[in-house]
Amino acid sequence: MSAHPRARRPHRKSRAGCRNCKQRRVKCDELKPTCGNCSRFAIPCDFSPNLAGSQQSDDLLNNTLTQRKRGRPRKDWSAITGHFGPHEEIYERSETTAPSLDPLSIKGSTSSPHWTVDELELLHHYLTDGQLSQGDKLLWQIKVPRLAFTHHCALHLILAVSAFHLMRLEPDRSEHFRRLAGVHHSIGIRQATDLFPRLSKDNCSALYVASALACACGFARGTTPGNLLVVAEGCEVPWLDLLRGVRIIIENIGLEHVFSGVLGPFPPPQPEKPSRKEAYRVEFVPWEEPLQKLSTLISAAPVLSRGIYNNTLGCLSWCFHETYGTSAAPKNEIIGQFQVIIAWLYKLDECFVGFLREKQPPALIILAHFAILLSSLEYCWFLEGWANHVSQGIADSLDPSYEQWLQWPSEQIDKSIKSRRNLEKFAEY
Repeated sequence: MSAHPRARRPHRKSRAGCRNCKQRRVKCDELKPTCGNCSRFAIPCDFSPNLAGSQQSDDLLNNTLTQRKRGRPRKDWSAITGHFGPHEEIYERSETTAPSLDPLSIKGSTSSPHWTVDELELLHHYLTDGQLSQGDKLLWQIKVPRLAFTHHCALHLILAVSAFHLMRLEPDRSEHFRRLAGVHHSIGIRQATDLFPRLSKDNCSALYVASALACACGFARGTTPGNLLVVAEGCEVPWLDLLRGVRIIIENIGLEHVFSGVLGPFPPPQPEKPSRKEAYRVEFVPWEEPLQKLSTLISAAPVLSRGIYNNTLGCLSWCFHETYGTSAAPKNEIIGQFQVIIAWLYKLDECFVGFLREKQPPALIILAHFAILLSSLEYCWFLEGWANHVSQGIADSLDPSYEQWLQWPSEQIDKSIKSRRNLEKFAEY
């Protein structure tokens, strides 16, 4: 045993800490203008001295706190911030620094936004990468971000879309971007869902944009076993409700109000056609006879479901017509139109979605035919691989006796994939 006892390690007390840390009786790192603790929980940081002029506000703060004895420092910052921040639950389970967009969502908040480096990187990528414009840079990379600075549900979903895209571009940092995408996507979805009951002409533009971005995020997450686009493992996919909200907005508010203000004018100018590197022209698909044959399948379905099946098939026929034309009058240039094809999804009857959850054969076979249209949209980065995944997933779900109904959709999707690969090879030269 040493004759010289070890000297006690000095401990530097925090005497000039912020008022929040003093209130919690925890050590403050005294970093200004925002200390580490306040930055972590995205709350205003105050280093002003406790003078007589500010004593009144301190008294009000103390009155909101319950009496507590000495012991473990307070973990719950809601008593100080006066609210439960949207990130609180998420970041109790994560060591990642909490995003600082939340104070902007507090009604009446006067705090300034504190963006992290991660958030700035995501926003910069969204504003500058051409693939994220979907062929309409004016709308998605200029007007929509301006709208999102006021409506933060759209802002969070913009950052989520950007993070999902960066996952593909930077595989070495994919888990980092996946985590950021998950956080911003969860917050954006919840904020948009909370806003829908108060749908009005003032917020319809933000909800329309948020719904479109949420749909993109749903695809950008990538394919997973059991996910058939609309249902996954017997449950409806989370973004489908928001996509239905688009229909509610159009039917009750009108597109003229959606494309007003920042998103104006109405009607919006037609976006430029995707370039050869961003899209591929597909061959004409002789769809009329195969879809007519589906009427035979529907006629064997229970009487109560036939009307729903016929309405869904009628909408699908319209999408094919708008995309390919007809055998008598095919379109000269066939490039999938996102707004036309996705319209089939947001018009889906809830009963039809229920049939998909129950894996009823007619519903799954109709969805397999829709996958052909989906393959024409694979110039969108977040839709790559989805058509083939849905087609194969349906084949795995159905009894082999239904194979004849899936043969034609599968052949058309294979042709579309080959056409796209050939065009990509051509574009390389």
